[in-house]
Amino acid sequence: MASKFTMVDPAQGDDVYQHMAQTVNDRMGKAVEELRQKNDERTAALQSGASVPDEDASVDGPTGSAYRQVEARKRAQQHRAQARIRKSKEQAVDAARQEEIVQKLQESHLLSDEEDDEAEDSLDPEFKLIRERRLAALKAQHQEKADNMSKGHGQYREITQDEFLPEVTGSRRVLVHFYHKDFMRCKIMDKHLASLAPTHIETKFLKINAEKAPFFVGKLHVKILPTVIFFKDSIAEERLQGFEGLADGQSKGQEDEFPTARVAARLGKLEAIDYTAPPTLDELRRFHLSQHAAIRGGTATTYDDDEDLDGCLSD
Repeated sequence: MASKFTMVDPAQGDDVYQHMAQTVNDRMGKAVEELRQKNDERTAALQSGASVPDEDASVDGPTGSAYRQVEARKRAQQHRAQARIRKSKEQAVDAARQEEIVQKLQESHLLSDEEDDEAEDSLDPEFKLIRERRLAALKAQHQEKADNMSKGHGQYREITQDEFLPEVTGSRRVLVHFYHKDFMRCKIMDKHLASLAPTHIETKFLKINAEKAPFFVGKLHVKILPTVIFFKDSIAEERLQGFEGLADGQSKGQEDEFPTARVAARLGKLEAIDYTAPPTLDELRRFHLSQHAAIRGGTATTYDDDEDLDGCLSD
C-alpha cells in the first residue's frame, strides 16, 4: 500500500519553507485586516449613537456582560451568606449572655418577682433552647457538686506539707495560697479567697504556710508572697503573684482595697473558677432587664453605674 507521506527533496527545502512563510503571512494579514474592519465598524456605530453589543456576551467569557452579571450575583450571594452567619453567631452570643445575666440576677436576688416573670416572658426561642440545655447540664452538675463537697470544696482550708499532694491530686481544680503569717497582704488575699470559696464549689480553695512547706516552696519556685497557684488535673497551670493586676486603677494609698469581684475576674481569666462577668447597664437595657436592683435587705437600691452593680453581684 502506498504511503500517504512523501519525502521532500533536500534540494527543494528552501522553496517549501518560503511557501509556508508566505502562507502564514497571508493569513496573519487577513486576520489583521478583519480586526481593523471590525474596529472601524464599531467606532462608526459608537459615533452614530447606535448600541454596540459586547464582543463576548457569553456566560463563560471573561469580559462579557453576562459573565459580569453572573459574577456579581455570586458575590452578592456570598455576602448575604456571610451576613447570615455573622448574625447567627451574634444572636447565639447574645442569647448565651442574656441567659447568664438572668441567672446571675436570680441567684443574687437582684430581680423582683415581677421582673423575674418579665425576664422569662422576654426570652427569645434561641435563649429558651439554651436555657433548656443549661438546665439539663445543671442536673449533671448536681452530682459533681455533691462529690466536690465531700472532697472539701466550698470552704477555705489550711493544709500541711504532708497533706499537700493528696489534696492537690484529689480534685480536678485546686487553688493553693502560699502565705506568711506576718504579711498583711497575705491576710488580704485570705479574706478574698475565703469569700469566694463557698460560691465556687467547682474549685478547691486551700492555703499553706510557706515557712512550713519548704519542699513545695522550692519545687514550685515560690519567691513572692502571697502567691496563689492554680492546679488543673494535678498540674500547676497558672499563678497569681502578689497583687499583680488587682490594684490597677486604685487610688494612691488604697492599692490594697480592691473588691473581691476583681479577684474573681482574675481567677476566671486563669480558668481557675467558673466566672460570669456582671452585666453592664447597657446589657441590662439591651436585654430588656431592669437596671434597678430588687429589694435587698428590705431597701430598694438603684445602681447608678456599673461599678456599683459589679460590687453587688460579687457579694
